[in-house]
Amino acid sequence: MPKPTHIDVRPFLYLALGLATWWLLPVVVRSFVRDSFIELQAPVVLAESRLGDLQRYWEKYLARSQRDMIAITRDIARVNNGLMLERRRLLALEQENKRLVDLLGMPGSPEYRTLVARVAQRDLNTWWQRLVLRRGRVDGVREGSPVVAGGDYVIGRVVKVARHTCEVQLVSDPGFRISANIEGDERAVVYQGRMNEPFVPPAGMLTHLPVDYAIPPEGYGTGVNVYTSGSGGIFPGGLLIGTIYGELVKTKDGLFYESDVALNPQLASLEEAAILILLKPEILP
Repeated sequence: MPKPTHIDVRPFLYLALGLATWWLLPVVVRSFVRDSFIELQAPVVLAESRLGDLQRYWEKYLARSQRDMIAITRDIARVNNGLMLERRRLLALEQENKRLVDLLGMPGSPEYRTLVARVAQRDLNTWWQRLVLRRGRVDGVREGSPVVAGGDYVIGRVVKVARHTCEVQLVSDPGFRISANIEGDERAVVYQGRMNEPFVPPAGMLTHLPVDYAIPPEGYGTGVNVYTSGSGGIFPGGLLIGTIYGELVKTKDGLFYESDVALNPQLASLEEAAILILLKPEILP
């Protein structure tokens, strides 16, 4: 008869001892070790991301003919001219808005500057949804800063900041929550992320919808937008979160409705995002 094999339990004992030692360490020490590990890992993440950009540059541009490059340059110049005109129009509107606010004595809305950042790393799974961006503390990034794409589409918020990188909790993450408004209704509701299966379009959910919320005659499949409310946090109001789809479902207590929210389908394939950095953080509560 074959001799019974013995399982070496020493690796499991070492693992248990290491975990126990880690949890017994003071919070300050654990935080210092974690931050140091992120700072040491950042150069590798940045180098890998920049090498990927270089590879895509060679594939997309250097393989093109001279005629194609001339056409692309001409198109870029045309777009830049249009953007310059749009910038002047927006500056004029901003000055007019400021004049009216001063004339009426109304409190001004928070002012932000936009910081564009390349995506360096993705961590998308069932339990959490995160991105690492190539902007950090030296660029003025702060924890809690909103992250958007496509002009006004909510992507998430900054949760960790290193010297040259920052970690973003995506709007699809189960731990993400924000105050929101449904299109055509000023009452505040709660948006939160949820568990998302791989290879499935990202989605979240709305909670605390009032039971007397008016259902559109055409239903929710045609797209009812959900926006940030601008209250109770650093996110400005009017940013697009997603679109309601499916049927309203009553909560167990019967006091509210819940509904699914379809998010930006490009959430998992973003190459760039914009961080909104508050110019005067002291005005926040």
